[in-house]
Amino acid sequence: MNNLSTSPESIKDALQSEKKAEIKEKAYYGAGCLYELTKWLIVGVILLSLIHFFVATLIIVDGLSMEPNFHTNEIIGVNRWQYLFGTPERGDVSVIKFPGDPEHKKYIKRIIGIPGDTVAIANGSVFIDGKKISEPYLAKGTATSPDLNRVLKTNEYFLMGDNRANSSDSRIWGVADKRYLIGKAWFVFWPKNDLGLVKHYKF
Repeated sequence: MNNLSTSPESIKDALQSEKKAEIKEKAYYGAGCLYELTKWLIVGVILLSLIHFFVATLIIVDGLSMEPNFHTNEIIGVNRWQYLFGTPERGDVSVIKFPGDPEHKKYIKRIIGIPGDTVAIANGSVFIDGKKISEPYLAKGTATSPDLNRVLKTNEYFLMGDNRANSSDSRIWGVADKRYLIGKAWFVFWPKNDLGLVKHYKF
C-alpha cells in the first residue's frame, strides 16, 4: 500500500495554478462579452445611420414660422425615403437644409411651387400658373406679401412658412434645389397633445 503525502508547498502551488486558471477563464469570458457587445453596438450604429440617412429622421421645431400648425419644441418624424425615391408635391410640409447654410441650418416649410410652376404673389394671395390657390392651413385673415412672380426651373421648389408675417422662406432667400429637401414631415411625436399624423394639403 502506497502512502500519498502532499506537502504544503505543493498544495499552495496547486491552489495558485487553480486561481490563475480561474482568472484566465474569467478574462476570456469578459473579452468574449466585450467583443459581442462591441459587435452589436457597431451593427446598431450602422443600422441607425442607414435609417437616419435613407429612411426617416427626427427634427425639433424651432421658431414661429409654421404657426399655427407647428410649434417650437415639437418633435416631428420626417420621411426621407419619399424624397429620395419619389417626388415632392405641392402642399407638402417639408424639412429642408437652408440653402444659405445647408450644413448647419434646417427649416420646416410648406412646398408651394414645384418645377415648371409659375408662382406669383399679388393682392395678398398666392397664384400657381395664374390660378389662385386655396390655403386652408393659414390663420384666418393672413395676407401674403410681397408681390412677386417666379418661374421655377428643373429641380427648383418654392417654399413658404404658414406664418407668412414671420417666416424666412423662398420670398427672401429664393428657391431651394431638390437636393436641399430632406424629407416630408410625417408624424408629430411630442408633445402628446399634438401626437398624430401630419396633415398635408394638395393644390
